[in-house]
Amino acid sequence: MSDLQFGLMLMLFGMGLVFLILALLWGVIAIFQQIDRRILAKEEEKAQMAAAAAAEPGADIPPDLMAAILVALDRYRQEAKSRGPGRRHPPREIEPGQARWVAVGRAYQLRSNIVPRRRSQR
Repeated sequence: MSDLQFGLMLMLFGMGLVFLILALLWGVIAIFQQIDRRILAKEEEKAQMAAAAAAEPGADIPPDLMAAILVALDRYRQEAKSRGPGRRHPPREIEPGQARWVAVGRAYQLRSNIVPRRRSQR
């Protein structure tokens, strides 16, 4: 057997083995997909049943308790409006058209490089 024939036979054997292993892996993945679809279908069915059971709002909550919850929620929302947004002011480095998260990140980076000043001792 010449070296060329041996090389061709070895190449075909190696490529065939790789193809066979890839086909087996494809089959295993396909089996797991089928199992996963069945599990997801069962979970969706359970979620739909739970959503149908919870579709009746306040079915097991007494009306006076529901009214108290709504009043408390309304009062909380009014107080939140009067206080204004609970956010910090945007940093001064915001340029027009720049995303807020980019400016905040840049401000934090710049702030970390600034050496804090020491208070002068009087």
